[in-house]
Amino acid sequence: MSKNLHMASELAKDNLYSDILPEDLEWTLAAGAATETQTFYLVTNEGHFSFVQMIHSNIGLWNPTIQFTARFFGAGINTFKSVNMSNFKLSPDRRSAQADNMSITLNPECNKYTVVLKHEQELIVSFEFERIDRGFKIGGGKTYFGQDKSTGFVEHKFWPKGNVKGNIVVDGKAFDITGVGLFVHAIQGMRPHLIASRWNFVSFHSDNASLSMCEFETTPHYGSIKVNQGGLILNNKLVGVSVKNEAHFMQTTLDKDTGYHIPNRIRYTWEGITLDTEETFTARIEIKPKALMDKIDVLNEVPYFLKKIVQAFVAKPYVYQWFNEATAHIKVGDNEEIVCKGEMFSEATFIS
Repeated sequence: MSKNLHMASELAKDNLYSDILPEDLEWTLAAGAATETQTFYLVTNEGHFSFVQMIHSNIGLWNPTIQFTARFFGAGINTFKSVNMSNFKLSPDRRSAQADNMSITLNPECNKYTVVLKHEQELIVSFEFERIDRGFKIGGGKTYFGQDKSTGFVEHKFWPKGNVKGNIVVDGKAFDITGVGLFVHAIQGMRPHLIASRWNFVSFHSDNASLSMCEFETTPHYGSIKVNQGGLILNNKLVGVSVKNEAHFMQTTLDKDTGYHIPNRIRYTWEGITLDTEETFTARIEIKPKALMDKIDVLNEVPYFLKKIVQAFVAKPYVYQWFNEATAHIKVGDNEEIVCKGEMFSEATFIS
């Protein structure tokens, strides 16, 4: 294991699970080259998909960059918006944020967000996201870089399932986005291309099960080590969190546009210990991702001066996003295997 890397799971030792406290939901606006995001991944009762994200980034040379990205996929519509914002403000408790086009407001009980976004008439979003059961982070939530942990860090905090009520208007057409979703508050406390060369992300929901996975592979300087964290919800209860997970690309095809080998068959696996009964649990999902929602050239979506900084470090980030029907196979202890059919958002990010 690299001495330059201190993974959240290693620092946690035997106590992988930590609850999400109110202070965990505060915007930190960390100094230095930090990027902080709050992202909501939504699956509607009609089988449509949407995500909404607010980004605060200090990577630039001058003022922080504030951005929202949003997507709606379904009913023959596939739209993605990425817009720079200004006038970013936090609430006195730092748990709610707003800018010109958008607000993310946390209630006093710290279990429900209200999200409002308006971009001219092209995109209007309004929904409530109420946490189901509890959130989690792995140990203290942070993986540190550098021998003395001072180079930087990555932090993730999850609400693995929530109930969603609201609407989205895309180019004048309204959709009910009532359903379920996943919320992630993430901080990258150093320049993204120094953290990882690859990322994989999964959000799966069925009637009785939800699975999430977030994996990154460190750059060669930090040992090309895969850091993975995930969670399993069964019948609206957080059953367990896990770090012995993997996103395995079983077959790939070269994308000549980008030079990256893109998966056309993926096996996702989870392995952990249940929180209440300390039984082993495993889960697997195997897909042939067909519905490619988007291939995002990240440098096309960031301001000019940021683009120049990233290009100077020879990074060419692309994000591939899919939304497919999928089947999860879940086993807890000696119980019979549970087979769950649902919808899954999956994402593969290539940075260098």
